[in-house]
Amino acid sequence: MTLTLILLAVASALSIVTWFYGGFWHSLQWMWLPFVLVFAFFWALYLIWCIVLALCSNGFNRSKKDYAPCRPAMWVLSQTCFVLLLFFRVRFHATGMGKVPSPKTKFMVVSNHLSGFDHVGLVSLFVKHRMVCVQKQQIGKVILASGWTKRAGYLNIDQTDVLSGTRIIETAGKYIKDGTCSVCIAPEGTRNKNFPDPELLPFHPGSFQMAYDSHCPIVVFAIQNTNCVFRRWPWKRTDVYFDCVGMLEYDEYKDLSPAELAQKTHAMIERRFDHKRARFYHLKKKTEAEKPEA
Repeated sequence: MTLTLILLAVASALSIVTWFYGGFWHSLQWMWLPFVLVFAFFWALYLIWCIVLALCSNGFNRSKKDYAPCRPAMWVLSQTCFVLLLFFRVRFHATGMGKVPSPKTKFMVVSNHLSGFDHVGLVSLFVKHRMVCVQKQQIGKVILASGWTKRAGYLNIDQTDVLSGTRIIETAGKYIKDGTCSVCIAPEGTRNKNFPDPELLPFHPGSFQMAYDSHCPIVVFAIQNTNCVFRRWPWKRTDVYFDCVGMLEYDEYKDLSPAELAQKTHAMIERRFDHKRARFYHLKKKTEAEKPEA
């Protein structure tokens, strides 16, 4: 939001200067021009911002060292993501945020995974928290995102290497336990490309080891419609929903096995999908026979 306000203020100033010193203020027929110029200057400034970020990203990628979590880089990502949602005409709805611990408490965030906009939304949502995401190594190929996620301390997991995945989860648990930052992960392990068949992929129990290691709260989010953004843009606005469906304290899950914990959080998201099915675009309502047992 801060970046948006800064760009808007600069764009407004540039539009007024252009309108006044261009001599357009002499005629009433040009009274509409400042409003158009604000829009044009805003997106021109954002494009310049992205170009600068891409250049910096390239520099971070060339570095062979691994970066520790960095608050300024997290801020850059969250602010950039917020404007990105505006560009793609995403109407963002976040509910249940009262269940989320304060920024002083570090926790594990669990969510389903529909598209790349999942993390874009979560990053912009947790702007006041220090948070990194566990992501696939393929994200490193994205020009703008790769270097900055690396600089922010995001954890790249190699899905073909079990030992690498174990080390990443251990590192994530250490970040939470030491109070360095919170960690977000999609236990499905990959994007649900075949949604809505199934609506939710099985959760990998190993993803929850970071919570057992750090004794941290687990915050569960159900995400809807992020997979529709590209299909609806630019002609239609997309309503996306990030619902915090619950928080589990350590005492609530310490006696559960990783598989049971994975199933429990999976069921929390499934229940929200059933209750808020009307939010999904072009998705038929389930019949009683199709509904999962409680």
